[in-house]
Amino acid sequence: MEEMNPFKTNVISTAPVPKSWLDFLLHPNSLEQHLCQDNPDPSAIQLLKQFLGKAHSMERMLSMKQDMIIMDEQIMEAGGANYGRKKMRALKMLALKTASALKWNLKLLMDELSLSMSNQLLSDLLAEAGLLSSREIVEWSDLADQAVFALHIYHRWVVQAVVRDSFPQRPPKFNSVQMPGQFETANHTANNEVLMNTLKSDVEISLGILETGLSLIKSLQMPALESFTALREEDDDDVSHSWEKGITICQEELIAQISYDLGCFYFFKEDYKKSSEMFVTTSKMLHKIDTPKYCIIDKKTLEGYLLATGTVCDEPGTTKQELSLLEKVNLAREKNDHEELVRLLSDNCEKSELWYVYTSELERGFPHRSSMQFKIMCCNVIHKVLAGKLVSSSFPTHLEHQGVDGSTYLLILISNIADRCRQDQKALLVNFMKYILTFLNRTSKAYQRILSAEITKKLLSQSELESLLAHDGPLTDKTPSAKVTIENSVLEIGELERRLLVSLDQFEILDCVNKLVQVRPGRSLASINCKWEVGGMLQQGLDAMFSGMCKDLTFILLAKAKLAVAGKSYYEAKRLLSAAEAESGDVSFIFVQLIRWEILLVDLILFDNADIPTATRELGKKVKTCMTAYMQGQDAMPRTEVIEHCAAFLLNVKDWDYLRSLPNANNGCLKLACIMANVCKDLPNTNSRNLARDVWNAVMGVFSVSSQQKRTSSGMVSNIHRDSFQMLLPRSEFIEFTCKIKVDIVLSVLISCLTKIYNILKDDSLKEVFLDYMYLWPSTIVSPCSVDVYVVEEALGKILAHSLRIHPSHTPWLRSKADVCYSNGHYGAALKYYVEAGMVCSNFFTKPVPKTIYTDQVYRRMMKCCSYLKCHTQEALLCQFLDEIEYKTAFKALQEKNSYDAVDAYYAYIWDPTILEFLINLHVKRFEIDRKNQAIKALGQLELNANNDPVVLQMAAQKRKGDFLRALAMQYVTSGMEKP
Repeated sequence: MEEMNPFKTNVISTAPVPKSWLDFLLHPNSLEQHLCQDNPDPSAIQLLKQFLGKAHSMERMLSMKQDMIIMDEQIMEAGGANYGRKKMRALKMLALKTASALKWNLKLLMDELSLSMSNQLLSDLLAEAGLLSSREIVEWSDLADQAVFALHIYHRWVVQAVVRDSFPQRPPKFNSVQMPGQFETANHTANNEVLMNTLKSDVEISLGILETGLSLIKSLQMPALESFTALREEDDDDVSHSWEKGITICQEELIAQISYDLGCFYFFKEDYKKSSEMFVTTSKMLHKIDTPKYCIIDKKTLEGYLLATGTVCDEPGTTKQELSLLEKVNLAREKNDHEELVRLLSDNCEKSELWYVYTSELERGFPHRSSMQFKIMCCNVIHKVLAGKLVSSSFPTHLEHQGVDGSTYLLILISNIADRCRQDQKALLVNFMKYILTFLNRTSKAYQRILSAEITKKLLSQSELESLLAHDGPLTDKTPSAKVTIENSVLEIGELERRLLVSLDQFEILDCVNKLVQVRPGRSLASINCKWEVGGMLQQGLDAMFSGMCKDLTFILLAKAKLAVAGKSYYEAKRLLSAAEAESGDVSFIFVQLIRWEILLVDLILFDNADIPTATRELGKKVKTCMTAYMQGQDAMPRTEVIEHCAAFLLNVKDWDYLRSLPNANNGCLKLACIMANVCKDLPNTNSRNLARDVWNAVMGVFSVSSQQKRTSSGMVSNIHRDSFQMLLPRSEFIEFTCKIKVDIVLSVLISCLTKIYNILKDDSLKEVFLDYMYLWPSTIVSPCSVDVYVVEEALGKILAHSLRIHPSHTPWLRSKADVCYSNGHYGAALKYYVEAGMVCSNFFTKPVPKTIYTDQVYRRMMKCCSYLKCHTQEALLCQFLDEIEYKTAFKALQEKNSYDAVDAYYAYIWDPTILEFLINLHVKRFEIDRKNQAIKALGQLELNANNDPVVLQMAAQKRKGDFLRALAMQYVTSGMEKP
């Protein structure tokens, strides 16, 4: 028991309470002190939202009838509506002072405030500046500074708002229930669509006013926080502001900001010439500004706009920043100006701005051996020469093919560069000319042209030319032999070993072995490749019974066959094994039998990989012979891998009787196959429940672990988990063996067993996985702590994936896969498999989906998937599929504004009139005219008339069900958006 500490006291932390809008309304002078703090709480933006929200609420109250106003006793005591108007204007003054503290950062205001809030703020600024209308085009020189500033920032906001509306933006989400103290911010967004339509109709007026302002020739006073006079309770309505306390901004800064906004608008309207002019003006003005006080322009973005408009308008001079060589090359490629492209690449020889990989790709973009490709090749070669890189040995051959024209271009290119390059680069050009003259055919025209050129005589001295002429180059009239004769014995041995390493032909292998034995008698050939190994009883048989060349040949054939199997070259492996069998036929029957088991293994693998298996009867006889040899323990004992493939083969051909007749074996895969055969033989009889108990125990043994305790050196006790001693086979071997099975009934039983174990361990009725043969399995696990649910889930996922690769249209497996994905939160994949399960059993939804596949539970899970994917319209439509339509869920889903689906395009699939009537009412309230018309059109279909015969209504519903499910299939299945 903890002792009481008499000196211990409970200290209650008293954190400062953040201020609210009411504190600043009562003490307006404290606003400036609050905003001057480093991190004010609340921030300026938060206060701005509070002031504007409360002012909007007061304005709504004042617009109501007088009998609604007198209900507020506080308003009545303070003077009624006059007090309310004064309070509203005081809040607007505080909002203007807060926006001034943000230096009228329009980008920040538009990012944080809704459209209607921004409109309210800037309209209040216009009113305080003395402007009655913002739609009249006037001369700015006739207006006061505050009026000019208010007018230009309002119309800047109009232009930017129109541009922003063209891009998809996620609207803010509000609670459906208004909480106490929460401002009616949602009302601002409700009118955004109407307000935006008004702004779009007035945008031409805003453009005219802003273009008028480009001729401004004076500095301007930007309203600051001190410029606005806070309204007190005792003040009159007429308040004079101190506009002279504003911040002075130069005319270049104002013109730069206006030009930039106009350029962005014209760029959005694809009027690139006007846009280019505005951006050039912006760039010129920015160079005159040292420290901007008001202008907020990202120079990188401006450079991008200049580059884009200059490219489109074909006016590179409009950009202050000269295009890079890479940009010029890309521009020439877009215009298909090949001559300009070659000129730029010749410039790159000295500048070395382009990568070798890029220039080589340009070379490959032209037809082979064309003149244009050769010119680009020459540029790339000279570029490498000047950089000291190696040149391709095939270049002289290309030069000969081009003849006089090609050599002339190369000489011109070298002449232009030789006068301007450094001395070390000139030495490299000299070596390149020597290389060309050495390896060119002296009878070719290219050789004669280069030899007689002035640049050649300028780079090479007379003595160097005489030396080259006296030297008999390698490319003379001598014709090299087609086959190289290897005279050196070391090279001959190396060539034979190389052929032996790469060959899979038994006759060539025999020839190489014969020659190597003759050249190097008494030396083993097994050491040529360290990866050659046989292992097991085959290696023992080789060591005991073979010697000399026969041993080497047989070993190499067996080792290369093993590598061929690993490389999935099964037919080559079978030929090599057959050759090894023929080679050792007279030596040992046991050894030959071991080779035959390996041939059988290859035959079984080929049988598994074949689309249409053949020769099943003959292969079955060989498999049973192999099983007999294994069960009797003969000397020629087949390997474990061969036995596992034989057991899988017997399951795949459904030879239940033979498997049931086998006695107990030590091989775990064979024992599992026998147990599965016992169950599958009696299915679907209910008597198979007792036999299924063996399958249950076997699978539980695979996934159970035993826990032991061990005391460490520090005295701590730790748990050690070991695999169960009663397991039939390890988990990895169990999954590997299961993936060899292809027959559906065996896979269904194993999937059903694992699914039942998974459901029991998960113990969540809302996320249970569907399974066949539920009656076969127990309902509880004796020791659930000994089984790891994640290990079972991983195995179930792998076996389901294998099963669906074999039988992709097996409906129960598709539904089980969907349930597994749903339980793990993979809602996109789950919806894909749910739709696919219904699709394959209804002929792509041309027939009704059986109730056994699409139950109410499946529909609810599909609805939940759509909800998590934010496809709320799809969720609402799925509510119609339930036996009893859930209107509450449907209405809630339809009220969501962030829906990532086709929304009104799905209205044609709704057959329930109540949902359609709700949609019409909803869109009317939101002023969504187009969507309202879509809902009315859907409701007006004659087949949805409530007075129709029930058969007609049922047919209309069934048609819309199929159309909607096909639309889901096109999105989630056939489009490949979700992968398993």
